[in-house]
Amino acid sequence: MNPAVRNIARWAAELCAGCLVLSMAAAEEYSWQVSGSYRDENAANSLQAHSRNSRLLRATYYLSGVDDGVGPYELAPFLNRSSYVAVGAGRTKLREKAYPSFATPDLLENSIATGGGIGMFGPVNVWGSAFPFESGIDASEYEVGGRYVWPESGWYAGARARRSDADVLPQLPFFRTTAEFGRTGLFAGWYFGPRSTVEVGLGSESMSQFERAGSFANPLLGLPVPDGMSGVVRLAPVGFRIVTDEETESARLSVRHVGEVGGSTFEFSVSVRASRADARVSVPLAVDFVAASNPFDPPDRDLIDVVGGPAFEGGWSEREHEIRLSGALFPDETLGVRLTLSTSDHDAYGTGDRVGLSATWFFVRNAAVAIELMRSDSGRGYAPDSNVTDSVGVRVLGRF
Repeated sequence: MNPAVRNIARWAAELCAGCLVLSMAAAEEYSWQVSGSYRDENAANSLQAHSRNSRLLRATYYLSGVDDGVGPYELAPFLNRSSYVAVGAGRTKLREKAYPSFATPDLLENSIATGGGIGMFGPVNVWGSAFPFESGIDASEYEVGGRYVWPESGWYAGARARRSDADVLPQLPFFRTTAEFGRTGLFAGWYFGPRSTVEVGLGSESMSQFERAGSFANPLLGLPVPDGMSGVVRLAPVGFRIVTDEETESARLSVRHVGEVGGSTFEFSVSVRASRADARVSVPLAVDFVAASNPFDPPDRDLIDVVGGPAFEGGWSEREHEIRLSGALFPDETLGVRLTLSTSDHDAYGTGDRVGLSATWFFVRNAAVAIELMRSDSGRGYAPDSNVTDSVGVRVLGRF
């Protein structure tokens, strides 16, 4: 069995067992919801291999009891206009392996004809991948959120916050990289009908990455060059750091409606989101290098000795627009099937599409399992198979 499928099956079994225990004491009204989720994402093509798995445990407390008899069990908090507070914690593990040795016949011919000027022409044909480049991130995530609803008027407001601390796998033996991610958001909405809402939200995201390199030896040989060795460049200890800061501001407008059709319940929602990201990279140089003496100099003299250097700073801005549609059908109170479609237009990455299909089943009144399949297409890539990512997720919840 595939290791990813085995991990998902084990995770789901453990969560189902816990939810069965919780559901034994559950009544028709509940105040707590505890959920656990696991998602596995994989992409493999001629240019890179990508894998990501994440686990998240979330607990939600409703300020007043939620009646699950007003409609499908999945929609009970929405239909009850419930106020809540939620906290969560999780882990994410990302691994990527890239194969940088590739070219096309046109690229090689152009390089030779122009004396070495290389450019991308046509689809990529891989001709060598003996030394893949590996990278990865291990992150711990924490989140908190909530909303308060004024039941009589139908107005509500809420906030969300998330923080993540990550360790980045070193790309070279002497590198160390850490990163911090933060996300905050405010939202407000109105129940303009018994089962319909309109909502606006403002969000802010920040990312700060600190990459530091300590002392290292000659990068070509991997060993220090002895003093007095003529004609060979010797690189003395070098220390530098790269600091990357990125700030993203976003705005979102969404509408949600629940109705009845043919004896079944349906839900439909649409949202439009716009964001702008501003990034800045700074490299305060702290260089200390020497060049070995040439054959005409005494062996104990260095030709060059430089310490320190100016700082480099640069930045860029990017914009993204996203439209998301979601529709769900509930044949009865226990079962729901949902289809989600989204498309985005990004300054740097072009157009991207995402399709998700999920099903949620309440196998007992106060416990459910949900499975989601998702495919993302970035819409661009040098190889035909380099832009598609598939993922599978499972979520189990219990209410009491």
